[in-house]
Amino acid sequence: MKLVLFDIDGTLLNTGAFGVPSLAKAVENITGKTPKYDLNELIGVSDKKNFAYMYKCAAGKAPTAKQLKEVKEEYLKLLPEELESLQKSKKYKAASGVEDFIKTLLKYPDVKLGLATGNVEEAAKIKLESAGLAKYFVTGGFGWDAEKRPQLLAAAVKRAGKEFKHAFKPEEVFVIGDTHLDVMAAKENGYHSAVVKEAGLADKERLLRAAAEAEVEDFKDQEVLLVWLDLKQDPKGVEKGSYIMPASAIEHVFFSRTGIDEQRLKMFRIKKYSDLESGKIW
Repeated sequence: MKLVLFDIDGTLLNTGAFGVPSLAKAVENITGKTPKYDLNELIGVSDKKNFAYMYKCAAGKAPTAKQLKEVKEEYLKLLPEELESLQKSKKYKAASGVEDFIKTLLKYPDVKLGLATGNVEEAAKIKLESAGLAKYFVTGGFGWDAEKRPQLLAAAVKRAGKEFKHAFKPEEVFVIGDTHLDVMAAKENGYHSAVVKEAGLADKERLLRAAAEAEVEDFKDQEVLLVWLDLKQDPKGVEKGSYIMPASAIEHVFFSRTGIDEQRLKMFRIKKYSDLESGKIW
């Protein structure tokens, strides 16, 4: 059995920084101060961490658990209004080819779908329902489960195990995201990783160093993703270098396009790729 976990923003949806204006306004409403923030700090990170970051940008100090909850509640009140504005400007859309890809996956009885998103569950539902994609997902890991993405992914797998009554092994988990954080979180847990680059929100250099197993421009390129998922055999014509196919998820953890593999790292007495000066990508 296989579990395919999808990120939302920049992966299932191409809506830019949807949600950030609502978060900034929520914090301003609560603190009375306009937060001065760096957008790059918010991309690919859990809402739990983003809410705390945005609050600190306005108030100058970390929020209490009660204040964090207030930010969440205010944010969820404001999000539908931002969504309506995006829809009117025709800037709200699902990723190219994503629904067709999902329908293809649903033809395989042993493939199960889930979410692995930094969004809080309520926000994830709002975003996906408006794009007509919520009906395909009944479980996932969300931005209130953990601040760090590896733990968020682990929560998604645990929940999926209960939902589908199957204890998923690391090599059975396939994570599809759009940033280096998605890739590194998958690797930390021993899961497979792929990235979709259409949204263009990722830091290109960090994404390159993260070295996902598969890369596609969008979901229209189903062939590469199906080969990556081991649902199809490698056909003639699949572009060389568009994916890496190790025997197991663990084997690619230390691999990078620089050619530094696990055996060479052992020679250098380096325990992990991120310890290399050139490999610091977090």
